[in-house]
Amino acid sequence: MIPMIPIGVFTLVMMAPLIGVKNSQAQDTTPISPGISALKDYDLKVENATKWKLPKRLREISGLAMIRDNRLLTHNDEKGIVFEIDYRNGTIVKQWELADLSKPVADDFEGIAVVDDLIYMVTSSGRLYECREGLDGQSVLFNMYTTGIGRDCEIESLAYDPDQRALLLMCKNPLSPELAEQIAIYRWSIDTKRVVDDARILIPINEFSRHIDDKTFQPSGIERHPVSGNYFVVAARQHAIAEITPEGQVVAVMEMSADRHAQVEGITFTPDYDIIISDEGKDKRARLTIYSKSAK
Repeated sequence: MIPMIPIGVFTLVMMAPLIGVKNSQAQDTTPISPGISALKDYDLKVENATKWKLPKRLREISGLAMIRDNRLLTHNDEKGIVFEIDYRNGTIVKQWELADLSKPVADDFEGIAVVDDLIYMVTSSGRLYECREGLDGQSVLFNMYTTGIGRDCEIESLAYDPDQRALLLMCKNPLSPELAEQIAIYRWSIDTKRVVDDARILIPINEFSRHIDDKTFQPSGIERHPVSGNYFVVAARQHAIAEITPEGQVVAVMEMSADRHAQVEGITFTPDYDIIISDEGKDKRARLTIYSKSAK
């Protein structure tokens, strides 16, 4: 049973100097050989996928993450409310909120990740909120860390790489000239609570776009594949999903149905390694789509 947590207080941890470490996720962590794709094993045909329309409360669904016991967590864009979804039927199991005094925290949340018993949410400006799982309807305490990454770019998503015990913060819109025409992924150490120095991944956009009929690639979600250790990156506007190695090599890019995926926001994996993708509803219902591996 999860203990009740009082509402209100939070801790602000200011940005620390940059330092050094590395990155990965959990369960079966068999490494993949360089250049070998796990993505190409998946069937991305909509007619073969499992599809759910989500409750109206999740119209602005964003990131996805699996917590212990293989339960799916998600959140909306503007408030610090975490939802548990049953991905087998698309229903909400429970929800709780990160509370500052009596109100849920309001911020521009872009991604969620789970590390052991801790849940992290990231904002577009690079703030990290850390909390524990709450009971249904509960308000929980949280810590907040300023990473400083928001000075370089706008953050779009979050994932955890357990091999290096680091959170992956992926950029979408560069604010620094250094990042122009590149996709940047920063690593933030769980142990030191700091950005990992010299561990940033920089990938030229044309390494993604040359695989599809588009001149750009705008990432909206990232997750580490639990078997290969590679990172799967979805791009909402390009209706595409890419796979990169932890060193930044693009090994595959595949397009998805534009009709099905109006605005891809999050990606994670089921216990059987099926891909789960969330799409914001805009003026309609948000959706979950689950893709399995191709039949051999």
